Amino acid sequence: MDDQQRKIQLKKTFDTVAEGYGTTGMEFFHHAAAHLPRIFQLQGNEHLLDVATGTGIASTAIAPHLPHGKVIGIDLSEGMLAQARARAQLLGISNIETYAMDMQHITFENASFDAANCSFGIFFLPDMQSLLQHITSKVKPGGQVVISSFYQNAFQPNLDLFLTRIQRYNITPPAFGWNSISTEDRLHALYASAGLRDIQIHRFDVGYFLNDPEDWWRIIWYAGFRGLVAQLSATQLTEFKQQHLSEIAALSTEQGIPLNVSVLFASGRAN
Repeated sequence: MDDQQRKIQLKKTFDTVAEGYGTTGMEFFHHAAAHLPRIFQLQGNEHLLDVATGTGIASTAIAPHLPHGKVIGIDLSEGMLAQARARAQLLGISNIETYAMDMQHITFENASFDAANCSFGIFFLPDMQSLLQHITSKVKPGGQVVISSFYQNAFQPNLDLFLTRIQRYNITPPAFGWNSISTEDRLHALYASAGLRDIQIHRFDVGYFLNDPEDWWRIIWYAGFRGLVAQLSATQLTEFKQQHLSEIAALSTEQGIPLNVSVLFASGRAN
C-alpha cells in the first residue's frame, strides 16, 4: 500500500468512526489528554498546533490553558473535525480553529507556532522520523513538541484475543505502528533522530475497568480496528462479535473488565 492509498483508507475509516470516537469505553483518550497541560510548559499566550486533532480531545484539554493564545487543529478527516468543532462548542471553548489538512503537508508558514502536539497520530505513517521533523519545522526555535503513543502491551489481553479471532476469518491484521515506539528508549530514539533537544519521556497509566463487553466492542467499532471488522460480511460480523465478546466476558472481575492502557508522552525542543 502506497502513501496515497494509506491516506484514502485512513480518511475513510476515521470519517466512518467519527460519531463514536472517544465516547463510552474510550475514556483512555480523555485520561491521556488530561496530562497534556502539565507536560506543556505554557505561558498562556501561545499559538499551538495540534496535529491529527481528531475529535478535539487534546485541543479542548489544552485550549483552556491558553487564555491569550489559541489551538490550531488539523486533521485529514472532515468527519472528525466536525466532531471537534461540536466538542469545542459544547464546552464553550472559543480559542480553537480547525482545518482539513494532510499532516505530511502542513501548509502554514515555517516556524509559525510556539508549540505543537500530536496525540496518537504519529504512528499512522511508516516514516515517523520525517513526520516528526516536518511537524517540528512548523515550530519556532525553542518551542516544545509533544507526542503521545501507547506503551507496550496496551489493551492486552483483549487485543490478542481480537487479533487471534479475526485471523480465523482469513483477515491479516497490519503491524501496529505504535509497537515501534512503545518503550521509553524507542520513543527517545525517535526524538533524537528527528533532531529535537531537551528530550523528556513520561509514562502514565490511563487504564480502567469496562462496564461490560459492549464497551470493548465500542473501542473496536469506533476506533482504528473498524477497518478490520469492516471486511467481514454481515453474517460473519454477527458471528464474530458473539464469539469475541464471549471471550472478553470471560475476563470480567468484580470491578468490571480490565482495560490495561499505559501511554507514553515525549517532549522535546525545536532547534
